Amino acid sequence: MQFVSWVLVASLLVSRDVRAYIVDRVSPRLPHRRSDISPIQECLDAEAETENVCDVFLCLELDDTCLIQGLYDLCLNFFRNTNNFSQSGQEWIAGSFSCIAGTLQQIVGPDLEDCDRLGSLVLTIEEECFSNYGICQMVRYNAEPLEASLASTDLMNQKTVQQLVQTAMQCGRTVRFIVHRILRDILGGNPALFSSHDSRFLSLIRGLGK
Repeated sequence: MQFVSWVLVASLLVSRDVRAYIVDRVSPRLPHRRSDISPIQECLDAEAETENVCDVFLCLELDDTCLIQGLYDLCLNFFRNTNNFSQSGQEWIAGSFSCIAGTLQQIVGPDLEDCDRLGSLVLTIEEECFSNYGICQMVRYNAEPLEASLASTDLMNQKTVQQLVQTAMQCGRTVRFIVHRILRDILGGNPALFSSHDSRFLSLIRGLGK
């Protein structure tokens, strides 16, 4: 299934400039590169010409010793709901996910044995791409389709999904209120659920009362 649209094509030109900026910010954090090629690296190289940007994120789930899950399903959910988003929301979807995929393909080197460092790198790229494409405006004007896109994700256990929420929580009070409401709707609005997952969930909602 292909999810490419004219919005994605138009955003690719902008994505190049954004990716170049992000590569400059993230590259100094990369580990020393080795001469061997990991399955993830080979997959990222092979997906360089893919028309479905979400396929790139399957590469992160190839290595059983270094699973980084959630980004593929998150990407699919947004593209499946893309027609329900505003024009600027559609541009955010196309731009941010192509930015993440392109940046990963450009800077992830063959030294991937350290799963913690790779996982941290993926989350950093997510935050940069989501922010640079205007996540605050996307959330503010697309609450319903955003909730639909997040509803079927494993929000409590997948850091790649949580990163989107955490990035949105850096926006203003109005956006934080929207995110808070979405999370309560998804989690059933049960106050007990908030306290039962405090170590994982409270990090997502910190600062809501500020």
